[in-house]
Amino acid sequence: MSKTLKKEAGLTLIELIIAMSIFAIITQQIKAMTGDTEGRPSGNRYGVHFETDKYVLFNGTYTAGEPSNFEVPLESTLSFTGITGDGNIIFEQGSGELLGTSGVTIQDSLNNDQKVIQLNNFGVVTDVN
Repeated sequence: MSKTLKKEAGLTLIELIIAMSIFAIITQQIKAMTGDTEGRPSGNRYGVHFETDKYVLFNGTYTAGEPSNFEVPLESTLSFTGITGDGNIIFEQGSGELLGTSGVTIQDSLNNDQKVIQLNNFGVVTDVN
């Protein structure tokens, strides 16, 4: 009797982070488009700031340490690399159009896997490869 190994389907850690990053990007764009104030007197731009070991959701202009920022740290084997410009994906208030960085690369040092998230000028995720 021979045994066959069955490959189990599931998400890798890098795929999970990609999904979470895309969700964060879309959420920030929706907030900018709808004029979400989060309790402030008026709406503003919203964005995602990428650093090597984390990403940060922010409103207005990114300022490190701002109490209203929401930081999401990465697992130690993951990092954002190839970050262009100031590392910010910013969405214009009202239109939701993209300002700043148009893509980000996520790398997993454990298995040398790398994925790139690309956005177009309208803030739409156009490619993940």
